[in-house]
Amino acid sequence: MFYRLLAALALVVSPLAIADTVWLDNGDRITGRIELLDRGRLVVFTEFAGEVTIDVNRIRTLESDQPLLVKRADQAESALSILPSTVPGQIRVVNGLPDAYEVTLGSIDQMMVPQPLIKDWLLEGNADVAVFIKEGQVDERDLALRGKTRVRHGDWRHSLAGNFERYYLDDVKNRDLWQTSYDLSWFFDEQWFLQSAWNYQRDRIGWVSRRTQLGIGPGYEWWNTTLSRFETAARIDRVEMVERDGTEREFEALGLEWDFRRYMLGKRFELFHRAETLIPSDPSVRYIIDTELGLRYMLNSWASLNLLTEWDYTDSTTDADIDDIRYRFGLGISW
Repeated sequence: MFYRLLAALALVVSPLAIADTVWLDNGDRITGRIELLDRGRLVVFTEFAGEVTIDVNRIRTLESDQPLLVKRADQAESALSILPSTVPGQIRVVNGLPDAYEVTLGSIDQMMVPQPLIKDWLLEGNADVAVFIKEGQVDERDLALRGKTRVRHGDWRHSLAGNFERYYLDDVKNRDLWQTSYDLSWFFDEQWFLQSAWNYQRDRIGWVSRRTQLGIGPGYEWWNTTLSRFETAARIDRVEMVERDGTEREFEALGLEWDFRRYMLGKRFELFHRAETLIPSDPSVRYIIDTELGLRYMLNSWASLNLLTEWDYTDSTTDADIDDIRYRFGLGISW
């Protein structure tokens, strides 16, 4: 009797005891937390299997006790909860009206959990590794390690990133650099923020051996949902550069930056794009571009395969132009 009481108590306090439920057309039932519905695919986080993606056409009905944002055609509304329907392929939406109303699952473009007001600590990030080894007439070895994490607490957001790259061609080192950056953003409005940024790069092969960058300026978060995120920022930066021959340069620059992320096919794929453009006051440098475009294929809720393209470009009035494009494929983890 005592053990039965403990088991019953465990069910009561379990976070999945008050869970969402999805009924499939084959009679199976999946219990968890609904995270996202997009382009005909429903993503449910379960206790034992992690994230599960379900074809909406195979869903008979579902229920959820959490608030959800439902988008159909050109309208969006907030649902207080979702009730199961007796009609296959439909749900009943509760939005504060006296009676719940029927909605066809196939008519829903997107359904997601609204972003909550951030009061507690929120941590997210990823780390990737790419290794390439080729032996033949020309031997190549390439190693790239990169990681980024964001911590949000109330109106403050901390972002820390690091990058290490080393490339050998016939045992001759052609690329050897590491880079780290730290951004501190203060959200003084729901979408507006003030960003201060610090970046340091050490290159043992390239023409610019060291670069330190410190700046501050406003930014705007255009949207941040379970499905995607996009923000832009403009800063006034102070840049200090040391070239390979020992020449030192110091100048101010206008920095323009944007960051985009978009999940596709539920959360199976993630498209991400980040770019920064510097327009310096130094007459010998017209502009500097640092950008990346990548795609992640999520193997599960934390592991992924990554395809990444990086482009570093410097347009100068001298012969010190830089035009470096790199393609990488590797493994990653997310949290």
